[in-house]
Amino acid sequence: MRSRIIKFYKDLSIKKKLLLAFYIQIIVPMIFMGYLSYRNSERTIKNMSMNYAQDILQMIELRFEDYVDNLNIISQDLLYDKSIYKVLAQGDTSNPLAVYETENEITNTMKKIVLSRPEIQSIAIVNNKGKFYYADDNSSSSSIRSILPYMQVLEKARLYDGKTTWFMDSEDGVVQNIYLARVIYHQDDFQEIGLQVILVNKDFIDTVYKGLTKSMQNIVILSDQYELIATRNKEEHFIPNWSSFGMLENERDSRIDNEISALVSYTTIISTGWKVITYVPLNELFRDAYSLRTNIILLCTLTVVILSLFNLAIAMGFINPINRLVKGMKMVQKDNRVVYIDDEREDEIGFLNTAFNDMSREINHLVHWVYREQITRKEAELKALQSQINPHFLFNTLESINWMAHLNNVPEISQTVTDLSDLMEASIGRDDILITVEEEFKYSDKYISLLKRRFDDKIRFKKEIQPEAAKMRIPRLLIQPLVENAVYHGIEKLRGSGDILLSAKIKQDKLIITVMDSGPGMKNSELDALNRKLSMDNDLYFKSLGNEPRKSIGIENVNRRIKLFFGDSYGLKIESEQGEYTRVIVSLPSKWEATEGYYVQGNHH
Repeated sequence: MRSRIIKFYKDLSIKKKLLLAFYIQIIVPMIFMGYLSYRNSERTIKNMSMNYAQDILQMIELRFEDYVDNLNIISQDLLYDKSIYKVLAQGDTSNPLAVYETENEITNTMKKIVLSRPEIQSIAIVNNKGKFYYADDNSSSSSIRSILPYMQVLEKARLYDGKTTWFMDSEDGVVQNIYLARVIYHQDDFQEIGLQVILVNKDFIDTVYKGLTKSMQNIVILSDQYELIATRNKEEHFIPNWSSFGMLENERDSRIDNEISALVSYTTIISTGWKVITYVPLNELFRDAYSLRTNIILLCTLTVVILSLFNLAIAMGFINPINRLVKGMKMVQKDNRVVYIDDEREDEIGFLNTAFNDMSREINHLVHWVYREQITRKEAELKALQSQINPHFLFNTLESINWMAHLNNVPEISQTVTDLSDLMEASIGRDDILITVEEEFKYSDKYISLLKRRFDDKIRFKKEIQPEAAKMRIPRLLIQPLVENAVYHGIEKLRGSGDILLSAKIKQDKLIITVMDSGPGMKNSELDALNRKLSMDNDLYFKSLGNEPRKSIGIENVNRRIKLFFGDSYGLKIESEQGEYTRVIVSLPSKWEATEGYYVQGNHH
């Protein structure tokens, strides 16, 4: 995948690459910054709303605690009222007048409390025999006597051993009536003697959130069973089912409820277990954030459009001249003609156009003149190299014959002349320019045979050749100058006899021919200087010929012949250890095709 993406990018035109770079550098940061701005504003609004909602809920919680404390105080006062306790403790009396007076006294006591406390709608005292003593406020549409679920309230109140408890009378998840109840026990034997019930005025509950900011319009009060007790926004049907809030496990919390798409904050009234909940629909909560998001999108779109036009105009100012340059290059590549680009510019593209115009003229000149000149020069260099080798070789050979003529006036000179004639034939050349490695090694045998007549047994000559290497074709008389060099610069300087090893083998994709002698070797400085000269390419070598006197003419000529024939990556390398050996390594290609007319041998073209 990575390579495909890289290839796709490389294949794009410069125009598309410029536009892609623009969009990556401009649009991506704009989207990133816009997104961060929107998310930060959303987070800030959310945190501020949560903190504000918790502050409001804390205030409501304090009001509720006061409200509950007042009801508990009223319940406590009724519990310790002597007349009420006396009636419940003594039971019914046979005196009707006393019964009337007692009922009237209890009713008046409860009536005073009901009328003076707006949070109370009704109060009822019920003895063990089910007799009701009650008082309702004047606004009550139904008497507590008719709506009180006596047995259910009594059963729940008995669970709290005289302490107050809350009882909800609900229908379809909505609380209809709220009761604060407690069982009354005898002070002496702690026997149950009655039930006290206070009917709470539901309308008064609304006062706990009156006066609060209108921004907190959605306030809901739920019982511990998640039944609706009160809601501030009675016309709002935002949450059709109050159980949609889910189980609010903590005492207080704020969170985003995705099911109802609202920010929900709540607190728990410890004394009652009720939940006071505020909720803000997300579309209202993030109205400003949504507006900011819309503005960011519009701004980014407008900016991208304007900058795209601007960037496209700049890009075309670069692309059109480059396209003209590419078109001109294709024309030069196709038919090598002179192409001129007329575009007056002072920038880098103008410099490229000027350089291209000069290059086009220079290429035309090189193609029509320099190419032919270089071919002629290479052929002349090859002829010059061979003309240097032949006189040098003939001089040494004739000296050998002269030496033998003086020392041995014997018929062996005939054999010497025969070997010499064979070598002369190889040097002058026949129709074939190339010979096999095996044939080249035979010429080296004849040369050594000539030298042995002069040096006697001073030279021990060995050959090692791989069968694959024996059939490889190389230029004629490539190895003989190296054998000659090994004799006159190596073995001849020894007092005793010496060895010359000639080997040929295929190594990877190269033909490696080695000429090694056991002569005195070379100094490191001399060896380094010679290897540096051998490693020069042909142009640099021929330029340096007149600068310094030449040594090792045979080795240099062989090296130049190889480089001219096969290229600068092939040639000679010398290894030597002073007092031990000298090794000349010839590196040639093992697979190649000869080009007709490129190499000249003798008088044959």
